Amino acid sequence: MFLLGSRSSAGFPSPADDYLEKSLDLNDLLIKNKVATFFMQVEGDGLQTSGIKNNDLLIVDRSAAAAAGKVVVAILDGELVLRKIEKIDSCLMLVADDLQPLALSSETQIWGVVTASVHQL
Repeated sequence: MFLLGSRSSAGFPSPADDYLEKSLDLNDLLIKNKVATFFMQVEGDGLQTSGIKNNDLLIVDRSAAAAAGKVVVAILDGELVLRKIEKIDSCLMLVADDLQPLALSSETQIWGVVTASVHQL
């Protein structure tokens, strides 16, 4: 895959760009820690307000730090779930669009942090 030499907001590249600036490796662009990064497919629409849709392909980094504003994969009742960490009334909570927020406690296990989402248009 190659990166064109100019940017385009919503149209085609400039016709004057008849050369390629450099090669583009999506692994280099999207993955910071290869040994701690996994791909996961989304099932459901629980985080559409965060821009994550059903069937999206997520890039999850198990070495990244979980913090307010991050989307994470957590283990709840023995299964992997996708939630966003939000600060509500000075407490960190795991939230999804249509579910009650759940307080983040020392017993909650964060499996990884979502660093990117890839979806079809």
